[in-house]
Amino acid sequence: MQLHALSDIVVVRRLPPDDMSEGGIALAYDPDYKEDIGIVEFAGAGKMYGCKKCKTEHRVPLNVKPGDKVLFSTNGHQITTIAEQELIVLHEPSIIGIIE
Repeated sequence: MQLHALSDIVVVRRLPPDDMSEGGIALAYDPDYKEDIGIVEFAGAGKMYGCKKCKTEHRVPLNVKPGDKVLFSTNGHQITTIAEQELIVLHEPSIIGIIE
């Protein structure tokens, strides 16, 4: 499947929660808990900005790219299913940061 995200749209695949804490303690799995960490699957080319007065436009590229592990906000996103995979569609400003 190939998806071309437009403008500043980012499509993220949510990562499943870890079974272990940082200290190595096994945690109970809660199927209703959804962590806000995911992998960027598709990203748009960036938002277009223009000046009506001087009639010029320029594109501001996104800070994320496919494959980046990101922390994202739980507000203002849409959950959709494509090719039997749950994906989250959001605008780039909803991404809090890139996890390295």
